[in-house]
Amino acid sequence: MKRVLAAACALAAMSTVAAAAPQVALHSAWMRPAPAGVGIARVYVDITSDESVTLVGASTPVARRVEIVRVKTVGEPSTERVVKKLAVPKGTTTRLAYLGDNLRLVDVTQTVSNGSPVPLTLKFIDAKGKRFEVGTDVVVRGILVMPSGADQAPPASPK
Repeated sequence: MKRVLAAACALAAMSTVAAAAPQVALHSAWMRPAPAGVGIARVYVDITSDESVTLVGASTPVARRVEIVRVKTVGEPSTERVVKKLAVPKGTTTRLAYLGDNLRLVDVTQTVSNGSPVPLTLKFIDAKGKRFEVGTDVVVRGILVMPSGADQAPPASPK
């Protein structure tokens, strides 16, 4: 009987640990339409978490790869740089937004049109080094801004 009770307690403890994983939510994920073959398209999403985590990657079946892009000066494409990770502090919204930090879909492999859901998986690491993934469907909306690349930043206005 003691062994059964000990096993039950151990099982309960393991399920409590599993339930303690960070709760990460993805909100308002969107992108502009993009034709198959386009070099890049951008995805924008708001990320919230109840614990500090680090975004370390992303994937989608509609592109060969997804890059995390940081923008030093909002609206200035020349200040973009691809990074390997992005901190997502707890209790705040980390916004990947138009003309700012974003996810860059490289080598779009299939056409995505208005209203099409685009599966996206974000990859995270928690403070203990545990890797986990969170998925969402990206909403496609708007117009194709440039035929040579979806959602490029508009040219700077003359001063």
